[in-house]
Amino acid sequence: MKKVSGELLYNRFNIPYRVYGDASKVIVCLSGAKQTMSAWRSFVSHFHKEFRVVVFDMPGQGRSQILSGAAGVTLDEQVEVVNQLVKETMSEAVDEKFIFGGSWGSIVAAAYAEKYPDVFDKVILASFGTKPNVVLNSIIDQVQEMISEGCAKNIAPMMIEKFGQYIPEILKRQIISQFDNMSEAQFQSFYEHSVFVTQMGDLKDLVDLSKICVPTLVVMGQYDTIMDLFDTKKSTQIIPKGEFLLVKGVGHFLHWEKEFILSIYESFFQQEECGIASLEAII
Repeated sequence: MKKVSGELLYNRFNIPYRVYGDASKVIVCLSGAKQTMSAWRSFVSHFHKEFRVVVFDMPGQGRSQILSGAAGVTLDEQVEVVNQLVKETMSEAVDEKFIFGGSWGSIVAAAYAEKYPDVFDKVILASFGTKPNVVLNSIIDQVQEMISEGCAKNIAPMMIEKFGQYIPEILKRQIISQFDNMSEAQFQSFYEHSVFVTQMGDLKDLVDLSKICVPTLVVMGQYDTIMDLFDTKKSTQIIPKGEFLLVKGVGHFLHWEKEFILSIYESFFQQEECGIASLEAII
C-alpha cells in the first residue's frame, strides 16, 4: 500500500497527516474528539485499494501541536485546517472527493460542507448530532471535573462505560492506553473542547444545514446513548439531499463495533444513486 506522511503547518497548528493509496477517488476522514489517526486502521484497510484515504490528527489530538495561543480550538479553526489539508493533499487531479466525519468529526464535516459546498461530491456524517443530549452533558460534566481534580486518567474507563460498551476489548484497551499517555496540554485541550461543546448550543444555529447541497448520508447506531435520534433525523431532513440510516445492533462507534458497516459507506460512495433501500440491504 502506498503511504505518504507529511505535516501541515497552518496558522497556529502543526498537523501530521497520512495519505494511503493513490486512487483517483479520495476520502478525507475527520476523527471524533481525542481520536488519533490510528483509529482509522480498519477504514484504511477496507478502502485503500479503490480510494485514496486521507487521515490526520486534528488540532489538540494525537501528535498535532498547538504552537501558540489558547488550548481550545474553535469550530472555524478546525474547518480551515480541513480546507488547508484538502489543498495540501489534493494537488494531483482527482475524479471524486468525499468527506467522512465521525462523532465530533461529523460536526466539523457538516460545517465544512456548508462553508465550502463545491469541494466534495458526497458527505457521510456518522454518529451525528447537533446538540448534546442529557447523557452527553453528564459525561462532559464528569470530564471537566476529572481534569480539574487531576483524575484525568479515569476519563477513558468512564467514557467506555457510558457509550463505548459495544466496541471490542482490544479497542477498549487502546483507548485507555491513549488516555494514559496524554500530556497535560492534551488534557487541557480536551477540557476546552468540552467547554466549547456545552457553549455551542444547537449546531443548527451556527451551521445552515440547508446549504449542504451534495448527497449526504447520516448514519446512527441503534444503541447510541449520546446522540438524540429525534434531533438527528430532524437535522437530516434539513439537508436537501440528506438520507438517514439507523443501523441496528450497534452503538456510537459504528464500524469500530461491526465492520460490515464499512460496506454501507462504500456503497454510498460508489453508486451514482444510492437510496436507503439499497443501503439497508447490506445490513
